[in-house]
Amino acid sequence: MKYIKILGLLFISLLSHAQNKLVNIDVGDEIPHIILNNVYDSKEHTVNLRNLSNDRLVIIDFWATWCGACLKAMPMMDSLAMQYIDKLKVITVTKEAKSPVLEFFKKRRQVGLYVHQTAKLYADTLLYKLFPHYLIPHYVWIKNGKVIAITEKVTREAVESAVNQGTINLRKKADKTVMQLDRYKKSLLQFLHNDEQLDFKNVNSYSFVMGYVDALGPSGGYSNVTLDSSLHKKRFTGVNMSLERFYRVAYGNSRTFINEAAVDITSDDAYFKGSNLVGMEYEDWLEKYGVSYEVVVGVGHDLFKKMALDLQDAFPQFEASLVRTRDTCLVLEFIDENPETQGKVNQEIDQSAVDNDCKVFVDRDVVSLMIFFESSVFRNSKIPVIDGTNYSDKINLKLCGRLGSLEQVNTALFPYGLQVNKKVAWYDKLVVADCK
Repeated sequence: MKYIKILGLLFISLLSHAQNKLVNIDVGDEIPHIILNNVYDSKEHTVNLRNLSNDRLVIIDFWATWCGACLKAMPMMDSLAMQYIDKLKVITVTKEAKSPVLEFFKKRRQVGLYVHQTAKLYADTLLYKLFPHYLIPHYVWIKNGKVIAITEKVTREAVESAVNQGTINLRKKADKTVMQLDRYKKSLLQFLHNDEQLDFKNVNSYSFVMGYVDALGPSGGYSNVTLDSSLHKKRFTGVNMSLERFYRVAYGNSRTFINEAAVDITSDDAYFKGSNLVGMEYEDWLEKYGVSYEVVVGVGHDLFKKMALDLQDAFPQFEASLVRTRDTCLVLEFIDENPETQGKVNQEIDQSAVDNDCKVFVDRDVVSLMIFFESSVFRNSKIPVIDGTNYSDKINLKLCGRLGSLEQVNTALFPYGLQVNKKVAWYDKLVVADCK
């Protein structure tokens, strides 16, 4: 069996994967007489975009139902539209069809979440072609028939300046074309060599660490793929991620340390300065300090232990460890020790009654529920979330409704004899420090 080990901090110039900025109508260009039909929540259902901009500032707000940053900005956009009611027109634009978006709005209203009031254009293809972009939020500012700005955010100061002076001082948003890598079908090594014919059948193991892969852009992520179940052969590929995230995956086995509650970064190094950055500032930082990594392991080897060792070798200036800690936690527990109570988590559930508001766990391990809690329900919690059930069998749960508070979570868990309690408990804290 062949054994390949490629380890070190590599920075590869991918000349064949050069990036180009997405440009069609750019800042300073005049826009054609674009006719927008079926504009909803607007006095004018048919709009000539150029004519509309002759007597007011027009901001095209590209968004999607899955874009949290877009939704977060909506109340301010509505407020600005009301403040400058005769001088500003905001048109929100999405590729998504009208019907599912209206259903999305309905569900938000039902749980008390904000739905924007500004004009809406659904199922758009025209504006996306004229103003191509890769990331959202994406705002196009138009006045007097010209594009005066393309930005990733909107501020009150910028709107005031645009309305009164016709200029703004926000940084121009310039997206780049990126290549796609299906990490479940193709390895990073194959992508880098632009060779899908690379044969790994006889390769027992390899790993490499490198920096930011420019051709793949800032939307990083990772996958864990079983290549050969009979040989227990697995491949992990992580692309354009922060070093901190790699430590979380390695030391949490991709199951814990999903949020920052149980993580303590004591190092002040630039590698760990990206967590509070957003938008283009984060992209700038990621291009300098982003990390990519791939590893293949076979039978008898622990993928995550291998990852931890490789990180230690590639970044000897840092030291990561798990420290047993006692502090306030959110602990998943059974309401009581009655076997009948505990048996409720494994009863068959009626999936026919499940709608999109429900999170369903069928024949899953408790760890799946914990991952859901840490990655979604308690994602912004500063308190560690731990499993105190000591339950090893499979679970069948259906959690419906809004899960925005501990009380709401416990209401959903109650039928299954479970609850999350805020209490002092022991847990493993991931600590990353400068190496002494």
